[in-house]
Amino acid sequence: MNNVKKYTGIVLLIFLVLIKIQDSNFVMKVENILYDAYQTIFIEKSDYNEVVIVDIDEKSIGEIGQFPWRRDVFADLLNRLNQYGVLVVAFDIFFSEEDKQNPKKILEEFNIESDTVIDSDQKLLESIQSSNVVLAVLGDVSDYNKENLSKPKTNIISRGMDASDYVYSFKNKITSLKKFNDVTSGIGTISYLDSPDAVLRSVPIFLKIGGDVWPALSLEALRVVHGHKSILINSDETGINLIKTRKYQIEPDPNAIVHIKYKEFNKENYIPAVDVLNMEVEAEKLRNKMVIIGSSAAGLFDFVKIPNGNVIPGVQTHAHLIENIVNNDFIIKNIYTTIVENILLIISLVLVLIIPNKILPKFSIVFFTGLVVFLFILSMSAYQYNYFVDVLYIILSSSLLFLTTLYFRYLRENEIAIENEKKQIVLKQEREIAGEVQKKLFPAEFSNKELIYAKNVPAKDVSGDYYDYISINKNEIYFTLADVSGKGVKAGILMANAAAVFRSMAKLEKSVSTIAKFINNQVADNSYQGMFITAVIGKLNIAEKEIEYINLGHEPIMVFDKNYEFEYLKSTLPPLGIMSIEDDGFFQTNKINIKDKNLMIYTDGVTEGYLENGEELQVAGLEKELTNNKLINTTEIIEHVSNILTKRNAPLRDDVTSMVVSGH
Repeated sequence: MNNVKKYTGIVLLIFLVLIKIQDSNFVMKVENILYDAYQTIFIEKSDYNEVVIVDIDEKSIGEIGQFPWRRDVFADLLNRLNQYGVLVVAFDIFFSEEDKQNPKKILEEFNIESDTVIDSDQKLLESIQSSNVVLAVLGDVSDYNKENLSKPKTNIISRGMDASDYVYSFKNKITSLKKFNDVTSGIGTISYLDSPDAVLRSVPIFLKIGGDVWPALSLEALRVVHGHKSILINSDETGINLIKTRKYQIEPDPNAIVHIKYKEFNKENYIPAVDVLNMEVEAEKLRNKMVIIGSSAAGLFDFVKIPNGNVIPGVQTHAHLIENIVNNDFIIKNIYTTIVENILLIISLVLVLIIPNKILPKFSIVFFTGLVVFLFILSMSAYQYNYFVDVLYIILSSSLLFLTTLYFRYLRENEIAIENEKKQIVLKQEREIAGEVQKKLFPAEFSNKELIYAKNVPAKDVSGDYYDYISINKNEIYFTLADVSGKGVKAGILMANAAAVFRSMAKLEKSVSTIAKFINNQVADNSYQGMFITAVIGKLNIAEKEIEYINLGHEPIMVFDKNYEFEYLKSTLPPLGIMSIEDDGFFQTNKINIKDKNLMIYTDGVTEGYLENGEELQVAGLEKELTNNKLINTTEIIEHVSNILTKRNAPLRDDVTSMVVSGH
């Protein structure tokens, strides 16, 4: 039962993270709820009036006649728009077949020839040829292939990886007749990708259709307006990361998908097609404007649902896209926002798993409420800069884990009284035993404290650090300072074994290498669950001021002179006890002369200890303390360092143990 309690939260955390990483339909649905809410709440009014929609609306169909219209009507429409001085005309419709209403073709079917009868297809062809026109292409998933050999008008420059490997692909296409496509200025896609809820949130800026890469109608229209020949697509191993023309750049997702930022579209920018044909439009509404010809007539069924819940004509999405491109104003959802979401999810779940177990239940509710508010504020703030960071899934997942954590805490607190009593008895016995072991490890103060001095300040009842020194004759002293990778009775016993070997080997005047070998093998044979010891072992020749030493995985040894020039002797060998080694030669020693210098050895509890202001001492801080206080004497150094690390009215982070050997 205890194991179930212990691991259920972790398993649930991993499960929730994996669901998010898998980007399942459930996660997408949850994400879309928040995405649509933001698009509704934070919708802006559009101040971009450079795009006009010439609308095939109910009024135009009523006056001109049933749609599709004869091709000469579109030719006249183009000619009128040219007279108004528009920059470009993009068609959100196709001319995929010969005009069935073409008067000339009808007469030819009856073998009647006439030079005065209009060839509507030819008239449209000539109008397209003399205008800045962008025609449409649509990706077709069916197997039917009409053998339209039209090619893109845009020169695609692919930098890095082949961009066509990352964009969505269609086998076939629906587009206008090749004769129209051949004379047009540009061809752009009007394809959408299927959405489970049929809401148009994103569109591809590029598609691969029939083996060719085609730009979106909106991007193609902008290219034609500015007379650009090429569009650059930059991609790497992760996919497409940049689309660029000489004037604009777009940062899509890896598959060249962008998320449209919808704005309140100005209805005055819809102009009935019949009004253009009759020249009943104010010139300023069309002069130097980009025109998209499409339909809002209910009978033509060209409508899409957008995130804010509105249903708009499909042609309007191209206008939004043009505005987004010009103003670089897309909603950004890419690999970086995904990384942020995943990081926030993991951090939130970890906090929810840990914090409620550390604080009172009434404060847990406050904590969780604060977390939810923080996530929403963070997400909404990011949205103001067009970055969409989904936090709804994070909040739902955190809620589930939070309730689970509180439930298991409730079960656990029913057992706390008995468990605590048992633990206190065991811990007391361990502390008593370990404390007795600890007292026997440390030596008495050295007879000449000016030569060598050391001190240990334990963080708790029992220290995991150890130091020792033995004078074997008037001229030589063996010394060591070590740190066991563990605490409690086991660590004390292991250190006692190592200390016994050090003392016995030193008294036999064995070499530093031999001492290191014997201690290593003793620790390797008697360690518990991979415990080891980092240590510095050395021998001082008092007359020569020379130290032979070996650093086994310990903190770098500090050496400094009276001018406070510092150098560090780094570890050259792994910690003691990693594995048994029988060759003395493995434990190669180094020598250093410390004449007029001090050698200081310390555990990580010194450099990682907290000062009174709550900051870590660190190596730089230790150097500063020695320099600013002009500390040279061994006892002054050790006592000062101990004092500044124990002055703070809080438990020590770790044991504070240090030793100074003087060459002055």
